Amino acid sequence: MNAPLSGIRVIEFCRGAAGAYCGLLLADMGADVIMVDDPVDDLSNDSRSPLGESAQLGLRRNKRSVALDLLTLEGRSLAHTLVRGADVVIECLPPGTLASAGLAYDALSGVQPHLVYVSISAFGQEGPRSVTQPAGVPALQALRGMLGAAPSGLEPPRDLPVADLAAGLYAAFSTSAALVAARLQGRGVHIDVPMLGATLAIAALRGGDEGAEAAHRAGLVPPATMGGERGGAVGVNPPNAGVARAAPRVGALEPGDAEGDTMRFGGPSAPWPTFRARDGYFGMDLDGQAHWQAICALVHRVDLLDDARFANARERARHQAVLRDVLEAVFVLEDRGVWLARLVAVGVPCTAISTYSRVLADPQVAHMGWVRPMVLPSGETTHTIVSPVRLNGRSPVSPMDPPAPGEHTSDILAELGADGGDVTARPVSGPGRF
Repeated sequence: MNAPLSGIRVIEFCRGAAGAYCGLLLADMGADVIMVDDPVDDLSNDSRSPLGESAQLGLRRNKRSVALDLLTLEGRSLAHTLVRGADVVIECLPPGTLASAGLAYDALSGVQPHLVYVSISAFGQEGPRSVTQPAGVPALQALRGMLGAAPSGLEPPRDLPVADLAAGLYAAFSTSAALVAARLQGRGVHIDVPMLGATLAIAALRGGDEGAEAAHRAGLVPPATMGGERGGAVGVNPPNAGVARAAPRVGALEPGDAEGDTMRFGGPSAPWPTFRARDGYFGMDLDGQAHWQAICALVHRVDLLDDARFANARERARHQAVLRDVLEAVFVLEDRGVWLARLVAVGVPCTAISTYSRVLADPQVAHMGWVRPMVLPSGETTHTIVSPVRLNGRSPVSPMDPPAPGEHTSDILAELGADGGDVTARPVSGPGRF
């Protein structure tokens, strides 16, 4: 058969691995993906992928590239012409970038009702954090590596760009589904994919006691809805049933952390590494020369700007171990709160390495309603992370509780016009059973 997305044109306005990964997945299925690159910013030599240099360039495979300057009238006009022939637009840029060029969903959908418009952002298109988020992943440095949490707050978190890849996967799947709907109904949709929600949803697959307790500590789950006690802690739920479970660890906890909630979020992947300060780790973005120059000034090492090993993002990634040693020699002299305040003041995206409870306690999580109750077949109530994707500002479906095996047999057989007889009374196990 032909590639399933052959004939579908996708325009990619992205900085960061999440949007590029979404475009790559669509391109791998045959879509004609056209990247809109900045003519004054060589993305192939820049640092927007947390996966490393070769993987970063690999995100551009199976795609075409056009260089357009959206800050000029000519560039905007050409972008409009390009989008008019598109089925899908993917955007992962600083908030307002495409809107200022007249390329927001509301402006385009009026003349292209079939358009599927995908917005990938750190926290989503609404809520208390939506107006302050930078483009892409840097704001979510604290989430990177969450499925391979480090055993203590003083050990570098393991490298796994969960936020980027989870959001890219959710976006690509949602886009494919929306294309089917657009073909059947003649209407497109605005897809909102928040990296924070996508990461929490992936982590929910490791559900269990600790995750439910973390939700309770974050104030998202009232004690009355949590069953049982264990060691004086409220929130015993059956294994693998609730929100993400932090694997039991032994290690130093930060002040204010609840005992046992030692899941750390972060990752030392170049060129967006995690650095050690005097009292713990923090992550920061080395995206582009402007941030690198600001960092060198902050640590009073402007001499690094003339060091060939750190001349550009590619070289900094290649010499990441040396770079970390050089910067950490300064960072360990003061607490991370001091460095975070300084980095924010000069516009460098950064964050402290966090814990699961702290992430769940973020007001954005409550605003988006990602943590929902779930009744198990046993009658017990736990909590889970629902799909973070929104279509035109709403969840596509209402959450359903997990059914007991065979719970809907009669209903489904009736839909088929079949007589189930005593099918539900047959043995459920035995030789050759699945």
